[in-house]
Amino acid sequence: MTKYTDLVNNPKRRTESLPSPGQREQGRGEKRSKYQERAGRILDAALELLQRWGYRKTTLDDIARQAGVPKGTVYLHWKTREALFEALLQREYLSIMLDFRQAIANDPTGAMLSSLTRHLVFLVISNPLLKAVLQRDTETLGDLIRTSTGQQLIPVRLEVSQVYLELLRNKGLLRANISIDTQMKMMTAIYMGFFLIDQVMPPGRKFSPDEMVEALVETIHRTFEPEEPPAPAVVEEATRTFIQLIDQFIDVIKNKIQEQPQQGGEA
Repeated sequence: MTKYTDLVNNPKRRTESLPSPGQREQGRGEKRSKYQERAGRILDAALELLQRWGYRKTTLDDIARQAGVPKGTVYLHWKTREALFEALLQREYLSIMLDFRQAIANDPTGAMLSSLTRHLVFLVISNPLLKAVLQRDTETLGDLIRTSTGQQLIPVRLEVSQVYLELLRNKGLLRANISIDTQMKMMTAIYMGFFLIDQVMPPGRKFSPDEMVEALVETIHRTFEPEEPPAPAVVEEATRTFIQLIDQFIDVIKNKIQEQPQQGGEA
């Protein structure tokens, strides 16, 4: 009697030989985990090569070699090179926003514009990819500067920024002698000026990263915040509300990641 005939004639043994629903779910979970771990390894390789060679010179063959996987395996995750790099940017956006949320939550003055600036700028300058995005570094990013993710997040970021500034003004944490629209333009000009200043400064006259952040924070404080220190309770309340805004923005990024087209294979 073959093992197959034996299973047919012995229902109990046939049932015992099959994996339980829990075992099947565990197997699927382990498979998904390996799939996600491999995708992360490929994205790590893409990030390293992007910083080393730039977008135009980095090929899928290079990425697969760096990640230690066959080129065909990369296609199990992303249909095109463009989709892979789009996923990389989305991952970096999400990572920095999660770190930003944590920094704001741990800071009693987190909602203040000067505190927000310190935390966010430190995070951006410590992330070479997002720093290149902000500086419009075409040598590193090439066509990635105009990614759909970046473009789609702009109106969301502007909306969140406006709600945030209205929150600060209502709490007396931001000067209200000029319009929010003008304040947003002034802030953008100040931020971009600090991030781009190294391009026009001679060697030896450039800001160190710490100097740049502190000078930017001081400029923001002197330009937009009231002279009198605010009541701690007011700042704490504003911080709780601001964290909710951050969570909404994080959800938008997560949705973009879920919408990212992938092959879906788990081989």
